[in-house]
Amino acid sequence: MKAERRAFGLRDHAALNALWLGIQFQDSAILAIVVPSILLRLAPQSHTGILAAIATVVATAWVFVPPLAGALSDRARRRGGDRRREVAITLGLDIAALVALAYAHSIGALAVEVVCAAVAIATASTIYQAMLPEVVPREAWGASAGVRGAMTLIGTVGGLAAGALLPAHIALLMMAAAVALVLPSLAVIPRESPTEDRTEHAVVRDRHDLNVTVVARGWIVLGMTLLNTYVLYFFSDILGVRDASLGTGMVAGAALLGAIASSVAAGLLSDKFDRRAVVALSGVPMVLAALGFAIAPDQRFIFVYAALFGLGYGGVFSVGWALALDAIPALGDAARDLGVWATLSNLPGVAAPALGAFIIAHGATPRDGYRTLFATAAAAFALGSLTVLRVGVRPVSSTGSLLLLVIVTAIRQPWLTARFRVRQWGRLPFRRGPTLLIANHQHEDESEIVALRSFAQGSWRSSTLTASSRRMYEPGFFASRLPAFAFMRTVNAGPLFIALGMYPLENELSSRPLRSIAFSVRQRHGDLDLAAILRSDAMAAVPPGATRTSDLLAPRFFAASDVRVKLSHVLEPYRRELLTELRTQIDADIARIADLVRRGATFYVTPEGFYSTDGRMRPLKGIVEHLTPIADVWFAAIAFDPFRGRRLSMLYRVVRPADPKDLGTSLAAARPVTTSALLATWLTAVDLPFDADEARDGVTRARDALPRAAFVDPELARDAARVVDDALARLVRRGTLMREGNRYALAPNRHDPRFPDVTDMVAYQTTFHAETLAALQSLLSP
Repeated sequence: MKAERRAFGLRDHAALNALWLGIQFQDSAILAIVVPSILLRLAPQSHTGILAAIATVVATAWVFVPPLAGALSDRARRRGGDRRREVAITLGLDIAALVALAYAHSIGALAVEVVCAAVAIATASTIYQAMLPEVVPREAWGASAGVRGAMTLIGTVGGLAAGALLPAHIALLMMAAAVALVLPSLAVIPRESPTEDRTEHAVVRDRHDLNVTVVARGWIVLGMTLLNTYVLYFFSDILGVRDASLGTGMVAGAALLGAIASSVAAGLLSDKFDRRAVVALSGVPMVLAALGFAIAPDQRFIFVYAALFGLGYGGVFSVGWALALDAIPALGDAARDLGVWATLSNLPGVAAPALGAFIIAHGATPRDGYRTLFATAAAAFALGSLTVLRVGVRPVSSTGSLLLLVIVTAIRQPWLTARFRVRQWGRLPFRRGPTLLIANHQHEDESEIVALRSFAQGSWRSSTLTASSRRMYEPGFFASRLPAFAFMRTVNAGPLFIALGMYPLENELSSRPLRSIAFSVRQRHGDLDLAAILRSDAMAAVPPGATRTSDLLAPRFFAASDVRVKLSHVLEPYRRELLTELRTQIDADIARIADLVRRGATFYVTPEGFYSTDGRMRPLKGIVEHLTPIADVWFAAIAFDPFRGRRLSMLYRVVRPADPKDLGTSLAAARPVTTSALLATWLTAVDLPFDADEARDGVTRARDALPRAAFVDPELARDAARVVDDALARLVRRGTLMREGNRYALAPNRHDPRFPDVTDMVAYQTTFHAETLAALQSLLSP
């Protein structure tokens, strides 16, 4: 059993985060003060453009370095590596780059050495920050992040003071010395055993929250970069400050002194209250400060703006980082994920210098340009503060999924319209919360039709999701259905189906396709001999010539390997593994669907599992039991009228259950009564040659004898003779009826190719109608 970590005190947090003093001492002033002041001397006429170019390259380095450095560090750690040693090496390289930069006398040398220092410090920061969640208990992450913020800000103040008060080359040497002085603090950080389980999951089970924190921080980084890059030139060019470096350092120092205290306080509060609210509220004074610079850029108010900015920055910086830690899906990849987080959230910083230069250059006057710049920064801070409130508010479907669904609908709808004549009565509420839409199951396209209509008839937030067989989420689904997609034998299209709102639900409990069994076994054990997996009687299902699991995905055997094999015909230990996998998948599928419904999804389900092949409804399976307690239940009661029309006629009603305690009976009773159902019932009962008048009279009398609660196709209710004549003509064309003169008789061919699993459509419709009548009578009984 893993030993519990002892409680972390303020001294422990300070020791763990001490290195941020040196890192930020360097990072805070090198581009904000030191490099700009050097450029004023080396390139007095073109300093703005050159600074923008160097800042863009440095920002690009901060984009690409962290994910790579983090992934390599995670990999090394799993093999016994020590993050402390990695940080020490990269900071040693950083110190060397800073010393070289102090003696640079050309723009080219300056640019190269700034980039080298940026790469080294980015690598060290990425690896260093991953140590915190490895040694600090989760309940103290906010406090540790607050201390981290304070150390960072203290280093920032020192760096800005050095940059403002000292000559540039001395300031650079001071930065190198500051990094070297705190480097020994690595020795007091405890090293967690690399054998410890690091698959522990953080607060969320997917990357939505991490993505939200990326976007939120991206806005903050954009605003910060706009301010930091050009604030010295604002003091010099607009406010006319004689020593712009000193003025910038004093204002920034004043802001960051306040941020030190707010960082620790906000971190402690975030361990007790909602971190999102702490970050969002911290952004308010930053917005006010940036607006102050934009509206009233006056030296008399500068320190007021600085105080406001510092008050908010401490909370945003420290607690925003703790919020990102909460959102990491798996701590085993902490360095990589934090590196990706840093990269993506810093992307706006790549474009910010060029954007800032463009804004300043296109102002009516230089003062107006800087005002627009600060207003843009204020807007960025506001958007970052609002975005962070979306953490934990996971949408059912992403914007990308909704867009993909719209595209697929636009492509598929003309094809569906050409094949089906669809009539619908009733509809779900336009705005709806957790909703369960239950349908009976007869045709492979009915789910798509109902789901697309449900989506189109609701608000864009009312995502309509469906369940599909888990076989669709295994390699080769498209190849097994469509010969033209044979090249996709090894492709798993599951992510595409999920993006379209189709989620897996296991519906084959006792048997599986041979190819599916081989795929599952091969995932665990590699390529095995099929005779070692299957009983001798099941080997008869194996295509001749196939001997190993890998053979079943080969072109030669792919189609033949779709034959089903009972799980009881699989040898141990593989049968036990398949059954365990089956139970695990069912539990995971149901839990996932239930979570989506709780979050507001409309879930369309055909709980019978398989199409009806004889007209009878199958029992409604277990998923319904899990969803009815948490959702508003509706029916899509479907009936087909295959005897009528050139296109397949589909009728369905969207209604509430008549008896919520007996969903199966209520669903059967709610189905529309069609011409096909009444005519098939009459044909089966008569079973003799007949003429059209007899058929019209028989269907009319059957219609009029229906229970009052029955829903009759309005066309049948309005003119039974016309619809019967249409049906008789269609049945003769299809070969289901034979005609001799004025009389008709049933022919042996009663198959409808649109229902490939139904052998006798007349018997199917007769059984379907009898079940509807029985359900109606059952609901009428006291």
